[in-house]
Amino acid sequence: MAFGSWDISEIKAVNLPQKVATAFTEVTGELVGADYVPVLYVGKQVVNGTNYCLIAVRHLVIPNDTPILVKFVIHVDDNNKATLKSISRLGL
Repeated sequence: MAFGSWDISEIKAVNLPQKVATAFTEVTGELVGADYVPVLYVGKQVVNGTNYCLIAVRHLVIPNDTPILVKFVIHVDDNNKATLKSISRLGL
């Protein structure tokens, strides 16, 4: 860890509401090269379906990776199909 950087290794996984957990598992199962652990469920936005916002820790699948926090926005349509809308790095 670099001097002055945040150590986020102690953050623990959060229990997500079932519908959010299912959507998170569905969209992250399609991603390669990184593992994601949800640590904060932020909330939902009812639109044409529902958007869910959560914070996760990203671990790249490479030696000596420094984990970072990312914001996920996942859309679940009226047929319960989950789609990843965005992943963005949180600046710490």
